[in-house]
Amino acid sequence: MLKAMIKRALKKDDETVLITKTLLRLEQKDTSTKSRGNLVEDEALDWLKPRALIRPDDQEDVPEADLEEEVGRILTTINPQWVADEVAYHYGQGRFVTKAKPTYGKAYPLYIYQGTAIRKDSDEAKAQVAAGYGMVGFDDAGPKRAKVKKSAAEEEEEEEPEPENVPAEEAKPEEDVQDEEKPKEVIEEQEILKPEAIDEEAAADEGVEETTPEEKEEAEAQVEEKIEIKPRVKKLANQFNFCERAALTYNFPRRSVDTQTIPPPRANYGATVLQCIIFDYYQEDYAKKQREKEEEKPKRLRKKAAKHAKSAQQIHDEQLAQRIREAWTILERLVNQNIYDDIAQDYRYWDDPSDEFREGMGSLLPLWKFQFEPMRNHAVCDVQWNPHYQDLFAVAYGSLDFTQQQKQGCLCLYSIKNPAYPEYSVITDSPIICLDVFKETPYLICVGRYDGNVCVYNAQLTLESSYQYKSDSVRDKHSNIVWEIRWGARLIDGEASFFSISGDGRVVQWAVMPGELQATTIITLHSSVPPIPGPDGTLITVNSCGSCICFHPEKPDIFMVGTEDGMIHTCSLKYNRNYVRSVQGHHMPVYRIHYNYFNNSIYASCSGDWRVKIWEDGRDEPLFMFELGSPVGDVKWAPYSSTVFAACTADGKVYVYDLNVNKYRPICVQAVVSKKTKKLTRIDFNPRLPVVVCGDTKGTCHVVKLSPNLRVMCKPPKKAQGIDQRSLQIMKLDKLLSLVRDPPFQTGVVDEKFDDD
Repeated sequence: MLKAMIKRALKKDDETVLITKTLLRLEQKDTSTKSRGNLVEDEALDWLKPRALIRPDDQEDVPEADLEEEVGRILTTINPQWVADEVAYHYGQGRFVTKAKPTYGKAYPLYIYQGTAIRKDSDEAKAQVAAGYGMVGFDDAGPKRAKVKKSAAEEEEEEEPEPENVPAEEAKPEEDVQDEEKPKEVIEEQEILKPEAIDEEAAADEGVEETTPEEKEEAEAQVEEKIEIKPRVKKLANQFNFCERAALTYNFPRRSVDTQTIPPPRANYGATVLQCIIFDYYQEDYAKKQREKEEEKPKRLRKKAAKHAKSAQQIHDEQLAQRIREAWTILERLVNQNIYDDIAQDYRYWDDPSDEFREGMGSLLPLWKFQFEPMRNHAVCDVQWNPHYQDLFAVAYGSLDFTQQQKQGCLCLYSIKNPAYPEYSVITDSPIICLDVFKETPYLICVGRYDGNVCVYNAQLTLESSYQYKSDSVRDKHSNIVWEIRWGARLIDGEASFFSISGDGRVVQWAVMPGELQATTIITLHSSVPPIPGPDGTLITVNSCGSCICFHPEKPDIFMVGTEDGMIHTCSLKYNRNYVRSVQGHHMPVYRIHYNYFNNSIYASCSGDWRVKIWEDGRDEPLFMFELGSPVGDVKWAPYSSTVFAACTADGKVYVYDLNVNKYRPICVQAVVSKKTKKLTRIDFNPRLPVVVCGDTKGTCHVVKLSPNLRVMCKPPKKAQGIDQRSLQIMKLDKLLSLVRDPPFQTGVVDEKFDDD
């Protein structure tokens, strides 16, 4: 009753001050009368009673010293998972070498803690705020005080007389409950209003006495505060920090469902199976699969294929033309053999009788000249005998004069049975610089061109098909002239492969896949020239231009490359980061490197510095060095002797050396072409016949025959008549090398001489 009268008499601000003072006084009384000791009998405050820990019977007793012991975890900068010294195998040194330690080190996470807070300005927080989450902080969540207007009737119902005889102890809990329901905002207001409440207490008492009936009516109409509970707003949390809950479900019992169908029809069949029948069935199945593939293609491609498809009459006409062409080829050979009958007789039976009167000297007998009329102004850039057919050799027509470069090239196959016209010829849209014939399948020829492309030609196909493989669409093709190309060993999957070296400083391996060529860069030749600053200031590494390549006869993974700066590098397919060995061979571009047929550690090299050098693996200095007085275009070891080799020069001469006869001078020097108009570019020995083919800069191939003094074979000793010719040649070369090699250095020999003195 008193509370209602005070509310009517006081205004809103006075009422707030009075309520605040009353609450503060009640709190002081509460704290003075209640403690944890006398709260045992109060049931409403059970949560404030002291709690006793219940210890299980089987709990282990741990001494206090162990419980109070502090176990520290220390984070150090030393990484236990970092390998201090990493090693790698160095193929050049043949041992394990320690890798250089990185300057930045290696970082491993040692401790990771997943947090739950996210930044307010992140996209995830903005999305949650836009969805209605996170508008109110965690501390602000809870009951809020709202302003609600009430009528006078509702206020009278709430104003009921309070019981007069209420014990103090019963009233205190109710007041405590009311205090607990007060929100934090009210408590904060109380703290702010504490100093003001003490000064205005007297003024508030006077205001109660001076109130008039009109002011009371106005106070009834004032807005009264009411506590309204609002739902808590969900706090801003990380959506990715969640707990997974799983449940165990029942396994359904298995059941089997059977169906009955009509059995398939059966029939007994018997027949005699022959190889021809099996072949026919395989052919039919292959044709059926090809038809299905054609049907799967789009209509546009099928129409295009049908447009270029040949009719049965056209196929018959082509087959008839092929048979007529073969007949005319045989007839042409008969006519040419009659025309060049004297040359054929000399090639077969005539030997120069003057060799009997010249000790250790020989000569070359000119036989045929091969020339293709459209290639009269082109140079013979490469020539090679076929390893399977002894009368057939391949010629690559290009141009070595870069001031007047030709636009076309040609690949020709000549036979000594028909000197008038090539057996096979293909005109290319770029000059051909090099070629190589595959030993396993001698009808496959790979060529390197002036524009950096490589091609593979199949001599068994018709001339209309041209090349079988080309590197036009390959991304890693050469960007400069392909100077030499060589077939290599087959890959693990059985595909054929070949290698090419170019002026861009790269050695590339080409895998002949079905329908395409795949390129893999084996090694990039680095020059000794320091990096050059580019237009933007960055340093550009200068690559060395490769000029020739040669593979080891017995080790297919070892090869040697020559460069335009005169270096000879030994490389390996298994170790392509650096050279295995390097030698400063010449002072000008190295044109050719060729291994000896009887000793794989001996090889010869020629260069534009007029010199031919004989090397041995593992030595930095050559065993022999010959100066020919003109740039040497090519050098080749003879396949029949271990000490004979030949070289051709730019002045049109062919030099033949036999180290067993004369270690300082050639045993034959003969001019094949006039040095005023032509230059010799390439030379090659026939593996079976005593003839040599040379090419010049005017598109002519000269075939010459070796005199008897140039192809002398070894005679077996009397005590060992059963030794074969190859063993005799190896023994002859070893004996020669033992005379020119430096004597091995023996420790202590010099000291003994001084002691004797």
